[in-house]
Amino acid sequence: MIEPRPTYGITRIDQPEKKNHGFYVRITHRGKNHQKYFPDKSLGGKTKALKAAKAYRDELLSKMPKYKQEAAARKKRRIKQSGVVGVTHVISKSTKGKLYEYWQAAWVDADEKRKTAKFSITRYGSEEALELAKKARASGSKKKR
Repeated sequence: MIEPRPTYGITRIDQPEKKNHGFYVRITHRGKNHQKYFPDKSLGGKTKALKAAKAYRDELLSKMPKYKQEAAARKKRRIKQSGVVGVTHVISKSTKGKLYEYWQAAWVDADEKRKTAKFSITRYGSEEALELAKKARASGSKKKR
């Protein structure tokens, strides 16, 4: 098997308020999702949880065709960084295959409900959409308390 990138398909989950810490493996192949959670606590720590997650991921990839393994080894996503927690760059695909690109702001309101605001890059341009998302995030966070 071709060696995948170190963190391909693996995400770190840290939610102190829920005492939820671990690694989550997610790999999609031909429309089927393969996912599993590896908690730090029950596996004996962060290092052992990561090792178990990588072993699971590698086992999944070994059963997949060579082209999928090669993609896991070389494919890198370019993620635009906003520099602000809660402001992310998103590219989504419609059911008809059209791509939509936007900056999204996310925060928790006074009622402890998650709120989001999306700003189209097509409509505003990347820089203005980013600034609007940052402002939305800042004003939404201030209303929390």
